[in-house]
Amino acid sequence: MSRNIRRGIYFNLDNTLAASAGALRGAFDRFAALCNVAPSDDVYAAIGGMSIPMAVALLKRRWSLPYTLDDLQRRYVPLIDAAFLDIVPAPGATTTLETAFRNGWSVGIVTSVSGARSRAWLARAKLASYVDIVVGGDEVVLGKPEPEPYRIALARSGCAREMSIAVEDSPSGAKSALAAGIRSYAVAPENNAAAEWPDGVRLIERLDELVPELERQRARRAAGRR
Repeated sequence: MSRNIRRGIYFNLDNTLAASAGALRGAFDRFAALCNVAPSDDVYAAIGGMSIPMAVALLKRRWSLPYTLDDLQRRYVPLIDAAFLDIVPAPGATTTLETAFRNGWSVGIVTSVSGARSRAWLARAKLASYVDIVVGGDEVVLGKPEPEPYRIALARSGCAREMSIAVEDSPSGAKSALAAGIRSYAVAPENNAAAEWPDGVRLIERLDELVPELERQRARRAAGRR
């Protein structure tokens, strides 16, 4: 069905649309153990939002690991794949995506997770039918906080940046969206609300807080027909 869409809503995947924080931290801790290194919160925070190749390169430098980058990826990738098998949608994710799709928004995923891994998770979570485009971390040259991922999302979906919104979970992701000219929301529970968010980001605690925003345009069209 053709929907002639101009409005886009773009979600980060890990720790935003997917409730992945615990599972991915577990994968990180197991990877550290394989490398005979003690995991730490600050190092885990440093790789947040990075693609696996970028994260592995940083960990190799930070931990002075003697292994090649290929060896490290061969160790880390299966741990990440196993973690994604246990990850469920974040609270309110299904309702929010269904509402966006039903009201004519183009729905996209803009993430550091690879495109293939993202699509596989969306299918397992029964969310793929609501999603129009995916921009994975392996499909960009300059990841977040650079604007390239969101500029690609706008181009693929054919949406206007001034009519679109992004939903992120980190200052880096929000900066990427804002740099592309897209309004940004951030899922920031109380323990993350004190992060250094860029100006203009609106903080929410759950995805379904976006439902009124997603339904507003439909209400305006209905009012105009009266």
